[in-house]
Amino acid sequence: MKVKAPVFMKTIGFKLTLWYVLFFFLIGALLIVGFNLTMEIAQSNIPPRFTDDPRPPVEIAQNVGESYGDYLIMYSWISFGVLLLLCAIGGYLLSKRMLKPIDNVAALATRISTSNLKERINYQGPDDEMKRLADTFDNMLNRLEEAFNSQNQFIQDASHELKTPIAVARTNIEVIEMDENPPPEDYRKLVEVLKMNTERMNQLSEKLLLLSKNQQQIAEYSIINVNSLIGDILKEIDAYARNKNIELVFDAPAEELLIEGDYFAIKQAFTNLIDNAIKYNRPGGCVRISTHKDGQNVVITVEDNGIGISEEDQKHIFDRFFRVDKSRSRAQGGTGLGLAIVKEIIESHKGTVSVKSEPGAGSVFTITLPLYSVDCN
Repeated sequence: MKVKAPVFMKTIGFKLTLWYVLFFFLIGALLIVGFNLTMEIAQSNIPPRFTDDPRPPVEIAQNVGESYGDYLIMYSWISFGVLLLLCAIGGYLLSKRMLKPIDNVAALATRISTSNLKERINYQGPDDEMKRLADTFDNMLNRLEEAFNSQNQFIQDASHELKTPIAVARTNIEVIEMDENPPPEDYRKLVEVLKMNTERMNQLSEKLLLLSKNQQQIAEYSIINVNSLIGDILKEIDAYARNKNIELVFDAPAEELLIEGDYFAIKQAFTNLIDNAIKYNRPGGCVRISTHKDGQNVVITVEDNGIGISEEDQKHIFDRFFRVDKSRSRAQGGTGLGLAIVKEIIESHKGTVSVKSEPGAGSVFTITLPLYSVDCN
C-alpha cells in the first residue's frame, strides 16, 4: 500500500528547509575537513626539532606556534573564499530552480495581449505553492479570455443591432433628398420613421446600460415581498394588457414570500417576463402568474398560451440579441435583450430561470430565488 505524503511535505517551505539543512551539513563537513587538512599541511611544513638546536625550548615552541598560526590564517582565508563561492553558486542555482515557475509567469504576462490570450503556463511540477500560483494564473487567463470574447461578441451584436435603425433612417432621408418637391405626406412618414427608429435605439441603449449594471455586484439589498411586488407590476401593466386584449391572472398564496435583493432589479426582471408573455401572446390570450414556496426557495412562474418557442430556440432564448421571430420582434420594437437581462439579474441573486414551451401552445417561464429567512441566533 502506497503511503501518501503529508501536505506540508509538498510545500516549497519544507523543500527549502531540507535544502538548507543539506547545504549547511555539506558546508560544516567541508569546514571540518578543511581545518584538518590545514593542520596537517601546517605541521608538515614545520622543520623537525634537532637535538643540537641551541635555542631554548620556550623559543622553539614560540616559533612553532607562530608557524601554525600563519598557516591557519592563510588556509582559513582560502577556505572562506572557497566556501563563499560555493554558497553563492549553490544559492543561485537553488533560487533559480525554485523561482523558475515565477519567471515563466512573468515571461507569459509580458507576451499577453488582447489578441494573444491562448498561451498557458501548464505547470507540471509537484502540487506546491508554485503549482497553485501557475494554476491560478492559468485560471485567470481563462476568465480573461472569456471576458474578452464576451465583450467582443457583445460589441459586435450591439453594432449589428444599431445598424438596422440607422440604415432605415438614412434610406428614408435619402429618398426624400432625391425628390425635389416631396409632398407633405412623405415628410410626415419620414418623421414617423425617424421617431420609431430613434425610440428603438433609445430602448437598446437603455437596456445595454441596464445589462452592464447587472453584471456588477448589486449592493442595494432589501427585503422584498414577492407577492406585493408582482401586484404592483400588474397594476402598472394592466392597461397595456387590456389594450392587447390579454387577461392577467395572479395566483398567490396567503402567506408572505420574502426574498432579499435589489428591489428595482428584481422588479425589472419580473416586468420583462410578464411583458414578453403579453407581447408574444395571441389576442384574447391569458397570462397567468403564480408564486409558491418550495423548500428554501420561492418559485415564480409566468405562463402564457401564446405562440410558443421551439425546442431548438429554447437553448438560446436567454442569449443576448436572440429573437425567436426576428421580423415580429423588430416590428414590436424588441431588442433581444429582455430575457438576457432577466437571466443576469436572477443569477446575480443566486437564483435560476428556465423555460418550458411548445410551439402554438404557449410558454412557462420559471424563476427560483432563495427564500429570505430570519436568523434568530
